[in-house]
Amino acid sequence: MVDISVKNVAKKLNIKDYQVAETLKLLQDGATIPFISRYRKEVTGGLDEEQVASIFNLYEYDVELQKRKEYVKNILEEKKLLDPEIAKKIEQASTKQEVENIYEPFKIGKKTKATEALALGLGPFADLILNNKDENFNVFKEAAKYIDNKTLLNTDDVIEQTKFIIAQNISQDPLVRDFVKNQLVNYGTIITKKKNVEDEKETFKQYYDYNEKVKTIPNHRILAITRGEDKKILSYTIEFNEKVIIYHLNNKFFINKRTAKIINESIKDALDRLIFPSIIREIKADLFERAEKEAIELFAQNLEDLLLSPAVKNKSILSIDPGYLNGCKCAMLDGNGNYLEGFIIYPHSSSKDKFLEAVKKCHEILSKYYVDLIVIGNGTASRETEEFVDKLLKVRREKGFNIDTKFAIVSEVGASVYSASKIAQEEFPNLELEYRSAINIGRRFQDPLNELIKIDPKSLGVGQYQHDVNQKQLASKLSFKVDKAVNMVGVDLNTATKFILEYVSGLSKTIAQNIVDYRNENGVFKSRNELKKVKGLGPKAYEQSVGFLRIYDSKNIYDKTNIHPDLYDLADSVVKELEIDLKDIDVETLKSANIEELSNKLNSSKYDISLIIDSLLAPGKDIRDNKSGFIVNDKILRFEDIQIGQEIIGQVQNITNFGVFAYIGLKENVLIHIRNMKKDENHFIKHPSDVISIGSNINIKIIDIDKNNLKLQGKIIW
Repeated sequence: MVDISVKNVAKKLNIKDYQVAETLKLLQDGATIPFISRYRKEVTGGLDEEQVASIFNLYEYDVELQKRKEYVKNILEEKKLLDPEIAKKIEQASTKQEVENIYEPFKIGKKTKATEALALGLGPFADLILNNKDENFNVFKEAAKYIDNKTLLNTDDVIEQTKFIIAQNISQDPLVRDFVKNQLVNYGTIITKKKNVEDEKETFKQYYDYNEKVKTIPNHRILAITRGEDKKILSYTIEFNEKVIIYHLNNKFFINKRTAKIINESIKDALDRLIFPSIIREIKADLFERAEKEAIELFAQNLEDLLLSPAVKNKSILSIDPGYLNGCKCAMLDGNGNYLEGFIIYPHSSSKDKFLEAVKKCHEILSKYYVDLIVIGNGTASRETEEFVDKLLKVRREKGFNIDTKFAIVSEVGASVYSASKIAQEEFPNLELEYRSAINIGRRFQDPLNELIKIDPKSLGVGQYQHDVNQKQLASKLSFKVDKAVNMVGVDLNTATKFILEYVSGLSKTIAQNIVDYRNENGVFKSRNELKKVKGLGPKAYEQSVGFLRIYDSKNIYDKTNIHPDLYDLADSVVKELEIDLKDIDVETLKSANIEELSNKLNSSKYDISLIIDSLLAPGKDIRDNKSGFIVNDKILRFEDIQIGQEIIGQVQNITNFGVFAYIGLKENVLIHIRNMKKDENHFIKHPSDVISIGSNINIKIIDIDKNNLKLQGKIIW
């Protein structure tokens, strides 16, 4: 019999039961997600990293969900409250929140108005009123039977207390709650107002007096409104047509005109006291959960795109972290990112001597080293530093020096976080924070993946409302994306730092350090097989990691590729069958190879054959090689110089629900709202990420300039 959670996960992901079951077995046996998705496709039926990760997460969630369902059903059954309708709703619930929503009206405290009335023995009278069809029924005559001359002194007391029981019964009716929630979701309006408190930066100005339909409000506005409510700056509620709801419920519960008034009053009490507040909380929770999920997914995708930004290989860089009073911190890096030397200059000082000293030092460095690029962080004093560098290079070009040296302003988001981190202290124990920051800015330009993994993803500025969402879920998703990116690209075993090795499939922090120690003691690895000599790296760790580690100087071409050592014999058979010369690979032969035919002939998996052929088509290929690089501006851009109608190239730095922010060489990014991303009037864009990704170079036309708040808006020119 197939595990119910396995079936549920398969249904959610629209895959086969066996794919879920086999994937779970592999995970339980210690296989990693990258390893499974690359080297066990024949077992999983071709699942990728995202699907494998989803199986693991969804299965755990579903197991917990089933346990919670059983718990709630048992509690309700013990209280004799579990009828077929409620049981069916619990079984059909697909989330924990849905189960809690069903259970909510039954979470009655030890003492409520209804429990007190029930303790007085009024339960039978409440049932009689709700179900009596006798047109001659006399409510007051029946109520008189319950007068006890203590608490229930007269029939009015009896009826008043009984209405509390009826109200509770109505509030616990799942069909009632479904109807009310449907009305509020489909026809309700979110209303926000500013409370009598200060909003110093007018962050929530848009929502001081705001309304929008519940049904259509976008996720980013939900996150903004929720934050405003949490900060007690905004009030946030839902308005709706109460009359429609009351009319419907009166019709639903009307049985006898003799009890109609009591029923009507009980309905109003149930709605105002028990149902509306509860349903509004549910809807708010549902909206936030929806918005939170999308925000986490968007942040994660942005991070993946950022990590997979193009590397700039073999480019020596002079990196500058600009500043005024504290000067510009500079770091000279060779083509592999090795730190050569650092210095501080004061080109923006009022002192003429300090300015001339800065000019002299820069001339000295540019003469001492071959500098391909000068990169400048986009923080304080970036534009002034850019102007200084531009003039300096013009002078040198006039004299025939640094003809090809260019410069660019690049994002320095997260560099200060890195500079104070334990990783930075360990890498550069003898350097001050400022130099570490400059090194990070330059290195991230050279190889974004290798450098950005050292920084907490939440400090990279590619998310929205990241501090408002579930931090555990966010951290888990971001960690997965880092692992995915590192293993997707692969790691050079002979140059990798321990910090990036820690993310390789199957490697722990200890083994990562042991690899570096082995390399330091024995020199570079000559083959993948040599990895087995590393202390603490057993057969399982070797199996899981070796396929993601590259040795580009190995005599064995397979060591440079995605081909796992377990597949080397099969690779030899493929090469022999196709008559491939590994010293001069015939690409066309590989491209035209019949995968199915080879699979049958060599009695092997079509997935393994495909992996071998793809790897041989581009041995040692970095998947980032075919991406466009960073924009290098060789002219000065000031905010004051930007004009409406001006066209400029920008690079996408962040993607949100409502649009993208593009870097154009200024500290201030350009906002391109989703409505300004269309190719034409008929072009519908559901989400900015459908047409744009982090790092994309785009042509922008400036359409609005807010000089007071230093904000720019533009549109994409397709």
